Amino acid sequence: MVLNRNNLDLGEHIMSNIHQYIYKLYVKTVNSIAFYPSLIAFTYFLFAFAVMANEYHSALMHFKMTISKVLVHGEDNARLVLGTLVGSIISLMVFSFSMVMLVLSRSSSTLSPRVIPSLVSRKSHQWVLGNYLGTIIYSLIMVVNINSKQSPDQIPSLGILFAMIFGVYCLILFIYFIHSISKSIQTDSILDTIFEETKCKMKEYFDNKVETLPNTDKWHQIRSKQAGYLKQINTNKLLKICRKYDLKIQLTKPVGFFLIEDFPIAKIDNDIDENVEDLILQCFICYPEERLEDHYHFGFKHISEIAIKALSPGINDPGTAIKSIDMLSLLFTKKMKFEGNIGLHEKNILRLIFTEVTLEQMLFINLTPIRDYGRCDANVMFSLLESLKNMIYSCDNDEHINILIDYTGSVVASCDKYIESQLDRKAINCLITCINELLKTGTSLSEISLNKQ
Repeated sequence: MVLNRNNLDLGEHIMSNIHQYIYKLYVKTVNSIAFYPSLIAFTYFLFAFAVMANEYHSALMHFKMTISKVLVHGEDNARLVLGTLVGSIISLMVFSFSMVMLVLSRSSSTLSPRVIPSLVSRKSHQWVLGNYLGTIIYSLIMVVNINSKQSPDQIPSLGILFAMIFGVYCLILFIYFIHSISKSIQTDSILDTIFEETKCKMKEYFDNKVETLPNTDKWHQIRSKQAGYLKQINTNKLLKICRKYDLKIQLTKPVGFFLIEDFPIAKIDNDIDENVEDLILQCFICYPEERLEDHYHFGFKHISEIAIKALSPGINDPGTAIKSIDMLSLLFTKKMKFEGNIGLHEKNILRLIFTEVTLEQMLFINLTPIRDYGRCDANVMFSLLESLKNMIYSCDNDEHINILIDYTGSVVASCDKYIESQLDRKAINCLITCINELLKTGTSLSEISLNKQ
């Protein structure tokens, strides 16, 4: 019996490794820029064979006689139409792909390399490129079947009509593509997209809020066996493991943080053997990209890094930084309202408990670099203080207010040290007075002197 059980455990372990490899390959493939274009092109390929298989069916021959005025009848005309389509759409595809590369290059140099994965995986651009590629493949198959051995002295006129329709559709897609790519270059459009996606991801994530948590002090620790950034957790597989072995798991590190080997990554309520532990560890996935669909925390980081890049001497775009700060303040406000414990249930049993990034950690990660890079710009520092004031105004949690007060104090200290203009220092003092009027804890911030020491 022991031997059979070990064999079963070994078999399950092998199958789990295979599933994990397939899952990682699936994530990498789906997020590749070539995935959807290849899928769409293959669909055109199958459609071309379906058309050729039914082109000379008796019912379709009668239909072709009805619409003969819009069909191509001569062999030379057929080859001319298809050749023109192929050459023209190849030119469109090369131009469109060049524009995508231009957008990625510009985004990397002027915004942040972190936003590239979201631009690459934009489905609308992949749809356009896929239809271009599919139309080319479809047209080439039609060319091959003009007066072929299977259909001598016959022209696939219906198939060529479809090729012409696809060509017109590609022209419409090209117009849409130019409009879409011109918006993608705009910083405001990218910021708005990241902002909206982050809000949706936050709402989806905090829908799993739980009120009370079990005491996990005596739970057993599971240690990581690999180093890297934790970017995704396969929660579906983890829930199945919990159900099968009757386990409850608390994740001790949030998504997005760096792991080292032998670091406690989770706690578990029961003793488990090494095979089950390996199954659990395989649910923690590390890869280099920061995709917003994995966790809302990456949305905060993308907006923050766009602001930091805008404040660099090479870019020098404080307007973008100020807009990024305003968006971050709105996201932080929502974060404070959704603050709580996150968990997943299975049949009304709390199986998974997630560790959330605290407000203090997120302020430090996302706003501290902006404060340091923009410390000499009065408008940026004023906007940063204004955003903190709005966050204090909308906050009803005393613990969060104390954190915001401490952070606001650090911004005021930076203003006192680096802002030189007396007029700017006076405006900052007026804002500090407004912040003090909002505080209900009895704490107040000290104003800075009008003359820089």
